[in-house]
Amino acid sequence: MRNILTCVLMILFSKVSISQEQGKYFDKKYYLKAPLAVFSETKNKLPNPVFDDDSNMIHGYWKAWELAFRNFYEPMAENGFVSQYIDASFNENTFLWDGSFMTMFCNYGHPFVPGIGTLDNFYSKQHETGEICREIVRSTGKDYSSWVNMENRSLFSRYGNSYGGQSWEVSYLGREIPQPNPVLTLDALNHPILAWAEIESFKITGDKNRLALVYKPLVQYFSALKKYLRQGNGLYITDWAGMDNSPRNSWIEGGGTAVAGNERPERQPA
Repeated sequence: MRNILTCVLMILFSKVSISQEQGKYFDKKYYLKAPLAVFSETKNKLPNPVFDDDSNMIHGYWKAWELAFRNFYEPMAENGFVSQYIDASFNENTFLWDGSFMTMFCNYGHPFVPGIGTLDNFYSKQHETGEICREIVRSTGKDYSSWVNMENRSLFSRYGNSYGGQSWEVSYLGREIPQPNPVLTLDALNHPILAWAEIESFKITGDKNRLALVYKPLVQYFSALKKYLRQGNGLYITDWAGMDNSPRNSWIEGGGTAVAGNERPERQPA
């Protein structure tokens, strides 16, 4: 009985230790509860455009804000998020790519609406390696399971060139295979969009304190991209996840850095 209890405690403490490693580079650790913004109460604080030539444009502008307010959320104890956020995804996960672009719209409502703080929840889930999953489950705060390298393999794509396709290993050319193995698959690591979102926010808010807060997570994230995605030729590995609906070509398979073209050419014999 004692041995069983010891094993259970070891497992529990190991899980705590692992969870504590996430978000170590981001100093914001907790959510300070605050009222979630309500459209009817906040509308008069938002920029009020004037465009007499087309009133429909104004109507569309306010409709966009109304829709945004429907998609503001508070963190839950279960997910461990640290900031209110905007999320309009098609499923129960929150997406790094989509969230980053939505912050660029919400910048114009700062500080009255959740916006750039959406990215706080990704920084709070950053792994010790610097990796950040592009898709996090809202109910649990865990990385989307398909993008987790549960097999502890060298970098690989679980779905290859297309969703539902064959997985393939990344072949590094002109460089050593990075160690340790990544926490995530290639499907989860695909762009430095966080830095873009942060600088766009700074252009509007001028918030230097935020830049200081996110500097270390951004540096660590970029380091992870260089470590796991940079090929020996200095370019970065890509796969189907770069942008779901963009055309593909066969040269990206297995660690290529080719840019997608209008058609997918067949591989030529050597």
